[in-house]
Amino acid sequence: MNTNEYNHPKNSLVLFGLESKLDFLIELYKSKKLPKVLMVSGKKGVGKFTLINHFLTYVYDKDNYDLINKSINNETQFYKQNLNNIFSNIIYLSGNNFRNIKIEDIRELKSTILKTTISNKERFIILDDIELFNTNSLNALLKIVEEPSLNNYFILINSKTKPLIETIYSRSLEIKVLLKNETRINIIESLIKKNNLEVFIDFNSSNLSPGNFLLFNQIFKENKINVEEDFLKNLETLLNLYKKTKNKDLINVILFLTDYYFYNLQVKKNDNIDRVIENKSFVINNINKFIVYNLNQNSLINAISNKLSNG
Repeated sequence: MNTNEYNHPKNSLVLFGLESKLDFLIELYKSKKLPKVLMVSGKKGVGKFTLINHFLTYVYDKDNYDLINKSINNETQFYKQNLNNIFSNIIYLSGNNFRNIKIEDIRELKSTILKTTISNKERFIILDDIELFNTNSLNALLKIVEEPSLNNYFILINSKTKPLIETIYSRSLEIKVLLKNETRINIIESLIKKNNLEVFIDFNSSNLSPGNFLLFNQIFKENKINVEEDFLKNLETLLNLYKKTKNKDLINVILFLTDYYFYNLQVKKNDNIDRVIENKSFVINNINKFIVYNLNQNSLINAISNKLSNG
């Protein structure tokens, strides 16, 4: 994701809905009780990275951070360095990319964190989508975490898309980020107003997290997708885009579109529930096979079309 986009967490200048979590982190930091390993867990898009970004902005740019309104000043040197990933006291690794994090990456990380930090200030190592790191990398990471270090702090972001080995939990203080539906809707409405967004998704009847709403809504806008129109046409558009870019976010968009389509059939059009469940299962299973086994796209569309036509 490009950090120039409004939906990137680093561009979320105001923190919505997670103010108490930030206050808790700041209090740990101020009282020198911040653990060496902190895990922030919750579903994708609930604001985990945004929360951490506001916390780190407070740590490194305290004089310019508006603590009352939980607002980041985007004119400061720190903001610009952080936005462009050139602030050396923050190290970022993500498991959600086209290659798995390898042991060599962890070894390189170890070499880096042995070096002295700027002004002997704290160094934060952010490991995003930690659940997607392979087991060997996690075991190597555990060895680093267990070594004594004065200024190195690890922040693990766990989106819980896969099980995580128990030893990681046992070494961490876990902060769970959960949003009540009312809070979720309020955050999305605030983001829509703040960014003057044209809305392409019914976020009230879906359970989309704020981050996923921003991402999916942007994808629908850019590709002229109307979720109320031809499902197969929309599906084909997204599959073509995925085939071209291999962007993993598009998989979640495709699954959301599928959920939304069958939800409408069941709730709004009162289709037979057993048939809806059967057809939805067929579509999702075949989409998963297409992704995992790189199957022919035309064959997939034809198979889904035949299934939906014949019920």
